[in-house]
Amino acid sequence: MPTPYIALNKARVYNAESSYEKFTTVGPKVCMVTANHEGFVGFQNHVQIGVFPMGGRYGGAKMDMHETLNPIGLAQYTMWKHWEDHDAMHYDNFDAIFRLCSQCLDMVVEGPWEPIYEIVAHDLPENVAMTDVPASLGAAWATGQPMPAVSLPYGQRIIAASEHTTVPGREQEFEQAIVDVMTAFKRVPGFLGYMVLKQIGASAIGSLQLVPDGIHQALQTRGDYPPRIKDGNFQTPQAHQTPQEYLVHMEWADMNSAMMGISRVVINHQMRRIHDRVLATLLKGPYVTLWNPLMEDTSWREYLHS
Repeated sequence: MPTPYIALNKARVYNAESSYEKFTTVGPKVCMVTANHEGFVGFQNHVQIGVFPMGGRYGGAKMDMHETLNPIGLAQYTMWKHWEDHDAMHYDNFDAIFRLCSQCLDMVVEGPWEPIYEIVAHDLPENVAMTDVPASLGAAWATGQPMPAVSLPYGQRIIAASEHTTVPGREQEFEQAIVDVMTAFKRVPGFLGYMVLKQIGASAIGSLQLVPDGIHQALQTRGDYPPRIKDGNFQTPQAHQTPQEYLVHMEWADMNSAMMGISRVVINHQMRRIHDRVLATLLKGPYVTLWNPLMEDTSWREYLHS
């Protein structure tokens, strides 16, 4: 099967209990609507925890800022057989999604913006519960396979998302170098796996970036009457960012593993030499944010591995 594409709907919202309540009540209904399309293969939704301080480069940041960071980020991944499936789902289910998402606009400070990513490299384990661990490890041992990482779902691990913008012409060099860094991380305690995501466009409808008449109609309702005009103001590939942007999605067992593991790129000489090859390709970055994957349909990983 083809590697899935990821639509990453990003927003920053007011950090309050009411925002979390809407995230956990409206979010599942949006996923139910999304599942109307056969090209949808799963989701993984996150609330921001903090920012990696990068040795003081971002000295005002902390690994855990979930109580003080305001506004706070939401990142909602949906996975698709083809990126066109995502666009078709939004168009076909526009009214239902507009009514649901309108219930959340009073907490939004910035966004939504929904870039589309191609997965250019990955090594992620499937998620298991603690009750599944003995069988999973036993099966690997019985067949002589390496013991899989124990990746717990539903807010029991940490996601580190590292943003990079590359110098034009050095994209392939970056992709090889970052995979070498991720391969080296596999020897670090608590590292679970990764994806290297290459931005290829953005969804106009998913970003509520409609044609002018559609925007005016959207602003003239509280959600009960979706815009009659639902066309996006641009085509998805037109939003491909140049210079090229990448998002490196890393998964760690816990906060301490993420902190000490990522820090190896500056405190471990061998790891630093590998990571310097990444730095040499960059116009901007890395900037690493930390996330809690509160809600997810883990079956998309089965599609990824099929």
